[in-house]
Amino acid sequence: MQKTPFNQENWTGRIDSEDGELGLRIHQVISDYDKFELSSIQPKVLLGFCSEEGVERNKGRIGAKNSPDLIRKSLANLPLHFSETDFIFDAGNFHCDDKNLESARDEQINQVDKIIQQNHFPIVIGGGHETALGDFLALAKSYKNIGIINLDAHFDLRTPNPQSTSGTPFYEMAKYCEENEIAFNYIPIGIQELGNTKALFQRAENLGANYILADEVHFNLNKVLDDLKTIVQQFDALYVSLDMDVFDAAYAPGVSATTINGLTPFQVKYILKVLINSNKVKIFDLVEYNSLFDVDNSTAKLSAQMIYEVLRY
Repeated sequence: MQKTPFNQENWTGRIDSEDGELGLRIHQVISDYDKFELSSIQPKVLLGFCSEEGVERNKGRIGAKNSPDLIRKSLANLPLHFSETDFIFDAGNFHCDDKNLESARDEQINQVDKIIQQNHFPIVIGGGHETALGDFLALAKSYKNIGIINLDAHFDLRTPNPQSTSGTPFYEMAKYCEENEIAFNYIPIGIQELGNTKALFQRAENLGANYILADEVHFNLNKVLDDLKTIVQQFDALYVSLDMDVFDAAYAPGVSATTINGLTPFQVKYILKVLINSNKVKIFDLVEYNSLFDVDNSTAKLSAQMIYEVLRY
């Protein structure tokens, strides 16, 4: 495991100096989190978890470990349409290059926990969905009544056999909750019937998962949004994970496992808006972008726009 610091080379783009502040883009306001000085602002902090070890263990197609910097480059040139220009920071990347996912996760937990302890907002960019377990465990150091929102075509409730993979994080969260006698409040959204076996549906039901099928989102998005507004009020904190394979393959070809009949960017954008506006989201991650299968950087751009939606609200 190694950590690489903030890299200004990821944050370059067009400069419209003739337009002054109205012409600003993300790359012009991003700052190095290691140089952040304590103040009254509560920054949003980007952190990369460069791992595909969990995907490889899960027999998936690898290519996700380089995603954090590629998404940063797509995010860099987006224009600012919000006023808070002094609160976006970048804390660099953690790399799992030695196949020791567990060691890299320990460092991830420590770093994310420090950000949360400062009452700052971590935005973690994976990597495979193995990213999720470390993020949840970091949040669980500060909160117990956590709503776990996973925008995903898959439950990711596989059992470790014997190791942790990109398909096991939410099962491992359930086991953590059981061992610590706290509720496992799992709400996966965008689940595909044909992307999960009957065994996984049964496991989700046995664990009390309040899942929302992709077909339900397609049929009545407004009802899903209204239901979410009510559901999230019962939690002290929300952990939100966005697996890019929740999107239909037409929008997101560059993922570890493409999805047919997936969600649209419009649907996910408004689900994120409801969640963020609840003021209960304490950590967000985005995972499973795979540049090796992308087309014209479309999935990288979509990933960047989803992060932008979190930054702006």
